[in-house]
Amino acid sequence: MRNTLCIVNRNEPTDARPELFGSVFVLAQHLARLGDAALEPLGITTKQWLLLAVVERRLAGRQPTLSEAATAYGSSRQNVKAIATALEARGYLRLVADPSDRRAVRLAITPKVAVFSEAAWAAREAAVFEAVFEGLPPAEIQQTLEFIHRWLGVVAPDLVVTGDPGPDLTTSQISRSTR
Repeated sequence: MRNTLCIVNRNEPTDARPELFGSVFVLAQHLARLGDAALEPLGITTKQWLLLAVVERRLAGRQPTLSEAATAYGSSRQNVKAIATALEARGYLRLVADPSDRRAVRLAITPKVAVFSEAAWAAREAAVFEAVFEGLPPAEIQQTLEFIHRWLGVVAPDLVVTGDPGPDLTTSQISRSTR
């Protein structure tokens, strides 16, 4: 069996999977750097923003437990707790004890996320999207989104349902369902 995580170029152009796999991580690093710079005025990172978006959009209408949020976020409960604790310190969410299960901790979004609906943030977000998707036709962006949804269905089958439009994670939409 061939090691698909090999970082050495073996000049095997017939299988694009290793290159795609690595490129996704490189792309994620660059997107995180750009996102962190855009989010810096709000005092949060892209990882923290993503947790807010997952809780508000993917788990909308309820206060998920740390475990539920970790599953939807794609990380460990401990990692999500660390991210949530940092967001709590910044006032974006609260960690709430579950009254019916003392072991469970729930995540509650605070009104502070309304900052993502403000005009100044919408303009900043639009500028980031323009820079990130510059030169990419809308049809290719849509195709890529559909591909990523299918791929998520492979790597996290209980996260994406067939026909599901996927998590709409634009920050301007995070606070629309805020309680």
